[in-house]
Amino acid sequence: MEPFFTDSGMKTMKSDDEMKAAWAAMSKDDQAMMMKECQDAAMSKAYAPFCEKLQALGGAN
Repeated sequence: MEPFFTDSGMKTMKSDDEMKAAWAAMSKDDQAMMMKECQDAAMSKAYAPFCEKLQALGGAN
């Protein structure tokens, strides 16, 4: 998840353009793994804004 955040504590997400670039740089397998993690209730609740952006990026493929 680190490529999507500006800080090591993963509190501040990068811009939409930076997130899109980081997503595009990932392998399809890594993208699928991240999408699956966001399907997990605990993960999706803790990182709701992040998972929402991932859903938008994942749907764009």
